[in-house]
Amino acid sequence: MLARIKKNFSLFFVLGLFFLVQMFENTFSQVYCFWIANESDQTFSMVRIRETGTSSFGQDILPDRLIEPYQHYWIRTGTSNGSVYDIEISQIDGKPLKFSWTGKNGIDYTKPFITLDISPLNTLMITNDDYGNVTWDFTNEDIYGFGNPCNP
Repeated sequence: MLARIKKNFSLFFVLGLFFLVQMFENTFSQVYCFWIANESDQTFSMVRIRETGTSSFGQDILPDRLIEPYQHYWIRTGTSNGSVYDIEISQIDGKPLKFSWTGKNGIDYTKPFITLDISPLNTLMITNDDYGNVTWDFTNEDIYGFGNPCNP
C-alpha cells in the first residue's frame, strides 16, 4: 500500500512539474507581429529574422513569395523570450540589403540587418531616397492604416 502511494505521488509530482514548466514558458514567451511595407521601387526576395544575440538567421519567413514594390506583408515571429530582433531583407539576387544609420551616439553604422525592439513595432517601412538608395524607417503606431499586425 505504501509503495503504491509513493508511486502515485511520484506520478503526480512529475505531471505537476511538467505543467509548471509549461506554464512558466508560456508566461514568459511572447509572439510578436508587425508589418513590413515595401514602398521602394525594388522587389526583394526574402525576409529573415533572428533573436538578437543568436548566431544565425532562420528560414525565409515569406517563403515562395517576393516582396513586391508598394505592397505590405504581415510578419509573425515564433515564440520567444526576447523582443529585440535582427531583421535581414535580401535583394532579388539573394544579397542582403545594407542598412545605414546614425546611432544616438553619433556613430554611422552600415550592416546587412537592422536591430529593432519589435514588441511595440507596428510597421517597418522600406523606401527609396531622392537618389534611389534604399532607406528604412519604422513606426510603433498604425499611421499607414494597415491595422493591428496581430489581427490581419
